[in-house]
Amino acid sequence: MWCIAANRSVLTALDQNTTIAEHDTSNCTVTTNDIDSMDIIQFADGWYSYPDLNTFDSDLLLTTLTLRNIKPSKAISPWNMKQKNSIGLPLTEIGTRQLEALFNLSQLLFGLARGEQSNYTFRDLQLGKPARQFREAGFNKFPNNNRSIDFFSIFQLVVNDILKSDAIDIVYMMYKDPRIRCVKQKSLDLLTNVTTINEVGYIVLNHYSQFLIQLLQGIRDGHLIEEKIPSLSVLIRLCKVIVEKNLLSYYQHLIDMQFIDILIDLFEYQQYKSNDLIIYFIKFESLALQCLYIILQCAEHVDMWSEKAQIRLVNYCCTLLYKSILDNDKDDYSQQIEINHIIYAEQHEIIHSLGYSILIFLSIVRCRKEIGRFYRENEHFRELLNAMKYKYHSRNEYLSRNSSISCALNQLVNTMFDRYERKKRRNYHHLSTKDYPRHHIQDEENDENRQYQKYSNSICQMIENNQIKFEDYPNCHKFG
Repeated sequence: MWCIAANRSVLTALDQNTTIAEHDTSNCTVTTNDIDSMDIIQFADGWYSYPDLNTFDSDLLLTTLTLRNIKPSKAISPWNMKQKNSIGLPLTEIGTRQLEALFNLSQLLFGLARGEQSNYTFRDLQLGKPARQFREAGFNKFPNNNRSIDFFSIFQLVVNDILKSDAIDIVYMMYKDPRIRCVKQKSLDLLTNVTTINEVGYIVLNHYSQFLIQLLQGIRDGHLIEEKIPSLSVLIRLCKVIVEKNLLSYYQHLIDMQFIDILIDLFEYQQYKSNDLIIYFIKFESLALQCLYIILQCAEHVDMWSEKAQIRLVNYCCTLLYKSILDNDKDDYSQQIEINHIIYAEQHEIIHSLGYSILIFLSIVRCRKEIGRFYRENEHFRELLNAMKYKYHSRNEYLSRNSSISCALNQLVNTMFDRYERKKRRNYHHLSTKDYPRHHIQDEENDENRQYQKYSNSICQMIENNQIKFEDYPNCHKFG
């Protein structure tokens, strides 16, 4: 068998020219087409590909990952739970086989979770080959007849096999091992998939007591692509469990680690908004604000955070609102040090964080009345919302891309202004009826309506009188 040494990153395809290490240590150059299906291939960063693991057979992959058919005396692996201080063991062939099994199992779960029947194996991804059908690549849990596939049931079946095999113990040890690049990322990818099921998320929280803190540390200190983003994906699922079950001890970890401040510090890190990283930053921010929205839905939970954290978050969300309506006609992004990532995402049809930022803003101003009053009485903020309503109107092109923005904006306006105005009118009416006969009140209201009518848009403060007649008020359509 040949062993191809590829001088490339593990998660990218091979170069067309690759060097084969011969037994006599001389090198020759071949193309990827010369690689035989039975070759063992060595990639950069310590990853290997074995021909028998180029499969989506979940039973085989789990057997390889958990060393099920290997005698304990021969199971020399850095991720063997039965070995003491196993992290210090060298990376043997058994260990590299476990890595490939982890990768392909994660790819399988990723596809099933999205209702897909194909994905790339590790080997095919590196060699630039097309995605493979799960059934043709060894997956045998689809129904044999032509009935429609219940993807979620199949997904649950595979996750249940993972739980019963104790594979999560192995994956957790891989996650903690810093020696090989991308192992942490692929471990987190698998944990993201299995914790999609809330019961599994609860098991993970209880069984691995330090995992939540390790995730927060990884978000704070880790590599943007390889650790921050996949850590957030897992954290979102764990936070759903924490909030639904009201697990306050775990929620307190988020507060003690100053999770909101960690995220805002990262949001303000200018390097992430460069041309090279902007796409990853957009995804990171979207996941981060989705996570914050989950943990701040309940008023009691909002009150647990410090005033400083609440104000920082409100201010940042407000900044995103302003960014969404900035005029970008004259902007040359190639010349900018920091890109307006909201506009960039919309230009490239990438889903961004604006919808979540609106809902988070609303969650906090509902609980902090003084903050809500400040923004409700702020003329510039009213103009901002009017400009956003005009841009993200139901007939606008943005609705077809992401309707959640328009829905979130309507909810914000209704809560902060429409509902507030209705409540104020009810209170005024209640007080007035105590002091005046009803027919006097009606006469005064009619007289007031004849002379001073307020603009129907609750955000707008324009009032008609004898000198001012209603017309199309421009500040209700765009930010002046």
